[in-house]
Amino acid sequence: LRVLQLVDIADGRLRLENRTILLAAPARDRVTAYLDYRNTTWPNTINSHLFINRRTATHIRPVNVAWCTNTLGLPAQMIRQDRILDEAFATGGDLRQLAEMFGLSVSMAGIYAEHAHHANLSDQAGH
Repeated sequence: LRVLQLVDIADGRLRLENRTILLAAPARDRVTAYLDYRNTTWPNTINSHLFINRRTATHIRPVNVAWCTNTLGLPAQMIRQDRILDEAFATGGDLRQLAEMFGLSVSMAGIYAEHAHHANLSDQAGH
């Protein structure tokens, strides 16, 4: 999140190093709202990072990790892990889907799929 650049978001897509992610309509709406806020609050900034704050608006450095954590309310890695697990549940542990969507190795996708599988068994046992 910290190193994303303005040019990484275009045409409803997030472009990363080795993949492009089509953003869902609610995500596009939120990005648009944030960009409007950013442009209104810091119209003359030269900072090309997507996320800036009052300290970084006058420089070219990214926001710090603490800003991300405080803004999100928890570490970004926790959100990512939650999204990966949710996708593992939704796809029945489809390794290829997990690997492609989140840029994971097949072995790491397997770990998430296994966690989802075990949690699913626990849920079934409790019913």
